[in-house]
Amino acid sequence: MTTLHPTWCDPTHCTVPNQQAGLGARGGTHRSKLVPLNLETEARGQTGQVYAGLSQAAKARAGVFLKWIINGEIVGHLPINDAEPLAWLIADALANQRGDDQPVEHTKAPGQ
Repeated sequence: MTTLHPTWCDPTHCTVPNQQAGLGARGGTHRSKLVPLNLETEARGQTGQVYAGLSQAAKARAGVFLKWIINGEIVGHLPINDAEPLAWLIADALANQRGDDQPVEHTKAPGQ
């Protein structure tokens, strides 16, 4: 049997054993590559580069989380379902920056 991994799972970061059925019924964590964010922050008195990545505990078949990591330590996480509105905002902003978006007429006045 070979372990099935989510498409975003990176083999160099994944800790799920390879010889098992399903998405890792025996444990470990599916992990994506870490994406460096172009910002620095202070966390717990240390300055460090901030990274983001996805993870999913295989044993519990838990949900997928978007995590922020500073100096190798997870400092925040968000269930991926809750990140969807943010993803749409980012996608729209990127489309605008590329010039391939379409203007939208809003019906609400500012502040409503």
